[in-house]
Amino acid sequence: MDRAYPINSKKSNFNILKATFFEYLYILVMIIYAGQANTFVLAVEFKSSPIGYSLPIILSIILAVKWKIKFNKQFFIIALCVFLYFIAITIKYKEIHPTIFSFYFFLFFITYVIIKVFNFDFFKIYESLMYRWSIIALAFWGIQTILGGDTLYQYINKIPGISDFSSVSGDGGISAIIYSIQPTTTSILYGLPIPRNCGFAWEPGGYAIYLCLAIFINLFMTNPKNKFNLKFWVLLLALLSTQSTTGYSIFIVIILFYYLNKRSDMIVFIMPLLIVASISVFLLPFMSKKIITFIKDTNDIDYIVWQSIGNESGIAPQRFTSFLISFRDFYNNPILGNAGITGESWYSKIGANISPISGIGNLLANLGIIGFLFFMILTIKTSIFFSNYFNYKGKLLFFIIILFISISYSVIFVPLVMTFWMFKLFFSKNDENIKTKYSINNSIAL
Repeated sequence: MDRAYPINSKKSNFNILKATFFEYLYILVMIIYAGQANTFVLAVEFKSSPIGYSLPIILSIILAVKWKIKFNKQFFIIALCVFLYFIAITIKYKEIHPTIFSFYFFLFFITYVIIKVFNFDFFKIYESLMYRWSIIALAFWGIQTILGGDTLYQYINKIPGISDFSSVSGDGGISAIIYSIQPTTTSILYGLPIPRNCGFAWEPGGYAIYLCLAIFINLFMTNPKNKFNLKFWVLLLALLSTQSTTGYSIFIVIILFYYLNKRSDMIVFIMPLLIVASISVFLLPFMSKKIITFIKDTNDIDYIVWQSIGNESGIAPQRFTSFLISFRDFYNNPILGNAGITGESWYSKIGANISPISGIGNLLANLGIIGFLFFMILTIKTSIFFSNYFNYKGKLLFFIIILFISISYSVIFVPLVMTFWMFKLFFSKNDENIKTKYSINNSIAL
């Protein structure tokens, strides 16, 4: 017989808070910022873009005041650690960098507010918004595919200033906020017959990882009926349209654990099928060509870095190459890292214009072993917490998902993603009890 999966019957009710339009708009804004598809959301300091930098902070302050959020000892300990790190790098580099302190402080502040206000409701709302946005993205992707070539790209590119506003990968990619488009030359590079679905993100792979998080929520948190529902199929279709190696890899892990929970007695028969399916996926022309490119690039690190010296436009090496480039900085600064200070990386010192994309690599390079251990320990604790709370087998499932994401992309210090892996630290049983006064029937329809 099937076990009670995936949610324990005592914990199966999501008590969606009596939210107004503002709460849903807030999460929507966090998703747009996580998409990193335009220059507005990429501001990392106030002077570069006052409104872009301040908007999520201001919205979080409003949210905290509205819900009368109190700051507990965990938050103050984190704030103290950020301050001590700021002092340490000030002494090390003999320069004061207040933007580093403010940057990390506000990241933790925003994450804390999200968890304290929304609690588990965050996952339900995130899944619902991603489901609805996937429908929109699939519609645009379908139009883009049917029109062929760069037809839709050229139409949207006529919007005044959109090329300067956009920060989509692919040599001229553009963002219309609700949908991003890469030119067909990007697809041709990997021999793809059809365009890749970027959704709201800066590239298809970025969109894929957010879809995988929504699929994880659907199968292990919000779906007590133990069936593939409509939301799952829409999210999966959107994921397939991304043609992302990272997205496909994470999905294989998720579906393996899903069947392990659903029919553990059938795993002996299911496992061979999943292995064959996994091999078949990685033998797809576009998958194998991308993997070969990744391997080739790792053998040409010095040449790639040398190529970028003096270039006005930066180069973003592939994930494995990026990791090796960043690891050299970790080797040079193993304890504190280089704090992300401009000009302190080994490649910037020789004039190279490189932007490594590996999340783990950049974490090691920027924050050293201290930041790495902080991230790993909290992610593992949250992973175990999710498994226990939602009663599914696979205490390290969520950790594996976040690890896959962090290997490929530098989004682990984006508030939306931080809300996932820091959830256990800021969650408290008292917050859960408070939410019992709210009813899902009184919330905005999802």
